[in-house]
Amino acid sequence: MSNTVEPHRRRTRTVRRSHRRLIVTINIAQAVIALPCLIAAYGLAEHLVAAQEAVGPHQVASRSAHWPVDFAITLNMSLLIVGAAAGAVGSVIQQSMTFARTTGANHQVAWYIMRPLWSALLASVSVIAVNTGLISIGDESTSSAGVAVLVLTGALTGLFTDQALNRLRRIFNRPPRGAA
Repeated sequence: MSNTVEPHRRRTRTVRRSHRRLIVTINIAQAVIALPCLIAAYGLAEHLVAAQEAVGPHQVASRSAHWPVDFAITLNMSLLIVGAAAGAVGSVIQQSMTFARTTGANHQVAWYIMRPLWSALLASVSVIAVNTGLISIGDESTSSAGVAVLVLTGALTGLFTDQALNRLRRIFNRPPRGAA
């Protein structure tokens, strides 16, 4: 009887170990992709902020994109892209930290590989926020501060996805004011 149970246990451990390796590989790939995407999206948004300031309020600045078809990206579209990229960065950080916390000492190699990656992702967002003077958002002399706020908002949303969803559920499930 013990002969039939023992091979099953070994197979279960092997599957778990292979799942951990797969998760580590996915997290590393996502981090390596997310950071350049955030950098590119932030650069695009900064470019379009400057272009919009140059053309004035009665025209819309845009930049051509060629993927997979040709189309124009406006400033507002670039802000959606940078917000999505920052949200992806925050999510990669959160899922990597959760994985490392739940596997604990059983998978230290993964933690040592992923920790610098998620730190780099988080630091990139923090540097953007600090460099643009997040405290002086009301100051009209810094137009890129608005982009930085969006990046930070996206990253924080990615970091706290569950909490953000719960908050939005509470907001949207409230009855209108004055309703019985």
